[in-house]
Amino acid sequence: MVLVRHLTRAAGVLALVAGLLTAVTVGSASACQCVPGEQEPQRYARAAYVFTGLVTAKVHEPQQYRYRYAVRVGVEYKGQVADAVEVRTYDQVAACGLPSLAVGTEYLFFTYEYQGVHWVNSCGGTRPASYGPPVTEPASAAAAALPSPCAPAGV
Repeated sequence: MVLVRHLTRAAGVLALVAGLLTAVTVGSASACQCVPGEQEPQRYARAAYVFTGLVTAKVHEPQQYRYRYAVRVGVEYKGQVADAVEVRTYDQVAACGLPSLAVGTEYLFFTYEYQGVHWVNSCGGTRPASYGPPVTEPASAAAAALPSPCAPAGV
């Protein structure tokens, strides 16, 4: 009988600890969070490549949780890229993905390269090219007027 009471208490304590650990560790990891107050000059500086490109194809790879975009490159602002590149992103906005890029639309891409592939995310700065060239100088009025790349509805 004493053993049963001790086992019951131990199980209760373990359940309480597991619940607390879950509450502490899941919190902020469940959504994309960009650097607060960051503007386009900082995103430009962080990007390995900045270029305009027309999205010509979009392929969803659900088993990899990502999209592949075929992009015909226009103007290169930073770095050298081929005339046509593949750009990847995660398929979930919560994972900082940009799943809403549209075929037939031209974007200003802010990319980084991983294993020979260009990647974008919602915090990187990728936006419609119609907003103009990249803003590279801090405190520019144009940078303040641009929508946040963290708001996927605007892309």
